[in-house]
Amino acid sequence: MSFVTPGDPDYLRVKRIKQGECRVDPAYDAFIEDFRDRYGVSPLAVLLDTVSRPRGQGRTPRLGVVLERTDQYRAFVRGPFRSEKHKQQAVAFLFTESLRGADSAAMFGFPRSQRHAGVRADEMFVYFADFERVAKWEVHDLVTGHELEHFTASLAIGDHFWCIQRFAGPPIVFVHTDEQAQALRASALPATWADTYFEIAKRHDEFDYLTRAEIAIQVDSKENFEANCSGNWSYYFR
Repeated sequence: MSFVTPGDPDYLRVKRIKQGECRVDPAYDAFIEDFRDRYGVSPLAVLLDTVSRPRGQGRTPRLGVVLERTDQYRAFVRGPFRSEKHKQQAVAFLFTESLRGADSAAMFGFPRSQRHAGVRADEMFVYFADFERVAKWEVHDLVTGHELEHFTASLAIGDHFWCIQRFAGPPIVFVHTDEQAQALRASALPATWADTYFEIAKRHDEFDYLTRAEIAIQVDSKENFEANCSGNWSYYFR
């Protein structure tokens, strides 16, 4: 799947659809209509490709159904990137039925020599993607270094401050000791910081997805970072 981070090509393609710069291929209109009739929501986009099977045993056709909102996506999964199997099967059948008479193998990108049998529902892998989740990640990525400097200047914790770090979300404020971190977590300051950060991040929220309620500023310590992550940010954000 290539719909995980804001830099993934499939996310950028679907973003252009959401912006109105292009539209879903009309060949998928019947599928989208059937999907809406069955599940009460229209996919934002449909993604087709193939993936290699193990040990060189050919390629598997893959159908990506991109739902716009996170709540819509959750109706089709048991957990992050774990789709409900019976819904995968039902959507695969829905898709093949909507494309009766079309060259489905060509649509998935199979070479001409492998298109004679078309694509069957039982050989297709279906996954669901969540546009809102990645768009929110992008909002945080778009917060600039200058804006983060402004945020850091607003912390007002003096020489307790060590640094801020972020990954796919709001910055984490690091102080020097666990004792300092514990005291700050018990104070009203993190909520004030969240107010400040939300105002900054919201300027980059093109699709108006981000809400204040989901913004929280975590506090951690250099002491914890060095003791439990060997001073390695990759370990910390793993």
